[in-house]
Order: sequence, then C-alpha cells, then structure tokens
Amino acid sequence: MALGDRHQKKDVEAALKRAEAAGLKVTHDRNRHRWGWVICCPCNKSQTVYSTPRNTGDEANRIDLFIANHRGHA
Repeated sequence: MALGDRHQKKDVEAALKRAEAAGLKVTHDRNRHRWGWVICCPCNKSQTVYSTPRNTGDEANRIDLFIANHRGHA
C-alpha cells in the first residue's frame, strides 16, 4: 500500500497490515462505501474492506478470518 492509502480506522488498518505480512495483496479503491480489497492471488478469492464499517472490530475480525483461511496459499 502507498502511504496515502491507509484506512482511517486503527483496528482495520492493523488487520490490513497483518494481511500484507501474511503475503496477501491489499488494494485500495476510491469508492465511497468500499475502501478496497484483500486478495489471495493463488486462489483468486477476495474480501471486501469497507470505508465506514458499523463495527470496526467486526471488520478487522473478518479480515483476520480471511487471512487464517488463505495463509497457506500465499
């Protein structure tokens, strides 16, 4: 991710950094509701990351679950 592509919520940003450390690709999209995606390149699955989630802890947990399910692929 580029420097200006940080997520505004600390919990979600930390989960995105864990995803990058696990070898998954994090892309930023400048859509209003969707912040971007976490992508597992080998199996071509993706997880949407929202800009303004209702619960930042739940959003971070969804990203962490995606990391756990795709850790062996990267």
